[in-house]
Amino acid sequence: MDSTINNTKIDINIIKHQMPEITIVFPPLLDWYLLYQRPQQLATAFSKIYNVRCIYISNEMYKKLNRPILKVNDNLFVVRINTDYSQLVKGKKILWFSYPKHYKYITEGFDFVVFDGVDVPADEFLFWTVDLKRAIDCANIIACTSELLYKLYRKYNKPIFMCANAADYEHFKIAQEKLPKPSDFPTIKSNEKVIGYYGALASWLDYKLISKISDRYKVILIGRNKYYKKVIEHPNLIILEHKDYLQLPYYLSHFDLAMIPFKLTRMINGCDPIKYYEFISAGKPVVSTEIYEIKRKYSEITYFMNYNNCYQIIERAIKEDCLSKKLERIDIAKENTWDIRAKKSYDEIIKYLFLD
Repeated sequence: MDSTINNTKIDINIIKHQMPEITIVFPPLLDWYLLYQRPQQLATAFSKIYNVRCIYISNEMYKKLNRPILKVNDNLFVVRINTDYSQLVKGKKILWFSYPKHYKYITEGFDFVVFDGVDVPADEFLFWTVDLKRAIDCANIIACTSELLYKLYRKYNKPIFMCANAADYEHFKIAQEKLPKPSDFPTIKSNEKVIGYYGALASWLDYKLISKISDRYKVILIGRNKYYKKVIEHPNLIILEHKDYLQLPYYLSHFDLAMIPFKLTRMINGCDPIKYYEFISAGKPVVSTEIYEIKRKYSEITYFMNYNNCYQIIERAIKEDCLSKKLERIDIAKENTWDIRAKKSYDEIIKYLFLD
């Protein structure tokens, strides 16, 4: 939507110059410690903006907080469910949520609501449709991670903007060079190439494709935990336990290729994988199934594979890898950071928060 509503223009520069205080609250979608994903990344990036404070409510399904309120920095606090954090709120109180059922949090006195459209409500997320209309009705604006989601939510006639996923470039750039090898990283023969993936070992991974790739290459999957216990018996495939976010660059640095072997479902075609941005931040060649959003934006630097051509595509990615291609991937990663996403989102919030 344009930066005008009902022909009323907002002079955002004047408002931004005043830098009004706001507090953005993220309801308990993900454990703070489990998968360091979009909510945690945005909360961290928002907290770097002057006069923005973030409250992240952790569901503690993976790891308990050692206190009711954990201070990450002066403007980012992780709190337990049902903990009174009112003393931390400054300025206008904003709700930022992506799980439709969390629309119920609006009863807690928010001045402004952002619905973050991150997944198509289909396949594994079909149950989201139950509360989706209520979630959208209570939102002041909608953020979207992909073109397909933008088209889906545009029909609700709410202010809407693109806020694609991204990476913490500074965190992953160290993987552009080989780092000390983690103790549980397997020994690799000099003539072997490692094709790696980390993240949820979920139902949307194409395990048939992964098994075929393993017939010819050494494949490492990182992400097994008590929620994702996938087992694949294959001599060339190694599944490692879930790793802390701080450890990921050390594993990534030892991948020759990074892969995104997702099934091409309706849900997946509407996704914008965070790991893609993390992989290219490390300069790694990426082989992926033909995910719509990746193909739409990054076809020139990505190798797209399927079950029939995966060997050919992987060999091409290996042979074509060179410094110039690595630098091209890195340049694109630098343009797609969480700090950039947070700044754009902040501008959108300020623009519509002070519309009246």
